[in-house]
Amino acid sequence: MFNQNTREMEDAILDMAYGREAIDGSNGFDLTLLPLLSKHLASDLPIETLERFEAILKAVLRQSLRGRVTGETARRVALFQKEIGLLFKYKSYAIKCASPLGYSIFLQNANQGFSFQRHVTHKTEVFHILDVQPGGYVFICNFKDWEGCYDKDSFASWLEGASDERYDCFRYVPQPGDVFTINELGIVHTVIGCTLEEFATVSTDMVDRLHDQNKGHEIPPHFTRDYVQGQLSKISFPQTSRMVNNCSPAAPQIEEIPAEEIRGGYLTPLARTAIIASRYHIEAGQASDLLLDEKNASSIYVAAGAGRVIVADETEVRRTTPPSVKVAAGDVLMIPAGIHYGFVNEDRAPLVLSEQRISLEVAFL
Repeated sequence: MFNQNTREMEDAILDMAYGREAIDGSNGFDLTLLPLLSKHLASDLPIETLERFEAILKAVLRQSLRGRVTGETARRVALFQKEIGLLFKYKSYAIKCASPLGYSIFLQNANQGFSFQRHVTHKTEVFHILDVQPGGYVFICNFKDWEGCYDKDSFASWLEGASDERYDCFRYVPQPGDVFTINELGIVHTVIGCTLEEFATVSTDMVDRLHDQNKGHEIPPHFTRDYVQGQLSKISFPQTSRMVNNCSPAAPQIEEIPAEEIRGGYLTPLARTAIIASRYHIEAGQASDLLLDEKNASSIYVAAGAGRVIVADETEVRRTTPPSVKVAAGDVLMIPAGIHYGFVNEDRAPLVLSEQRISLEVAFL
């Protein structure tokens, strides 16, 4: 299908992205499509259109990253992800800054957030709270409790500030660094008025909205790329984290997540489920050991600092100076499975990175 000229290739991509043709990854998708996808993925688009371009990208990566890849291919993918950055998905209540592997940063408006929802197909989500605005909270309960207490009118009043014991008991006020894991069907949940990282098995919605307070609301006109990039640059990432297993304000189950010493600094294991989520802190002038995951691809977001990420195959890694990609705060990379990678801090401040590891088979369902 794509052994044609660039204009015909782009026309075919546009037909799929705008719904005129079905997205079919068996039609010869390969990495030569990345430059054509780049300008669209880095543009301000309606969510529906952007997610169709994202689906085409996933089909390209699914086809191209099967099995072991060369270091050259891995760096090509890493540099492509760095070039397009996170995908900006504008909603009425928040901006979702997403990577194709399921890592996202949500910038929620004050007193606004996700609908009250449950997963209808299996999806793991890990929420890592970065900042809490006044009035921000997390709400989690099981579906049986929801059915027993939910009334549309009283719930709407509660959302407007009325006190109601039926709902107050599931409302928890988090602090920066708190981690919440949703990995069972039937768990009703939301996050309101927070900035957070989300580590998820898929980057698109797969939910039953039980109460959608956002329905019919318009996207704020100031939601633009310049605005998002400015907001992302202001985020302060917490230095410590806690696992919150029970959101009941009366008896929350909270455990500190101990940091683990590694060469050059330390890592904080935020999740070890279907998703491996970690925060790395590499001291000034230091470097981590090289990492290798034979099964999972990695999405890496540079939260602070500057330096290099080594990206090398098993032959290249033997060199005195293995090949690498320069990074700075705000950059995001994708590392295919089976590739050696590590972090080198060339700044005077700590290099802080968030990582999600997940198999492509799960991420690109």
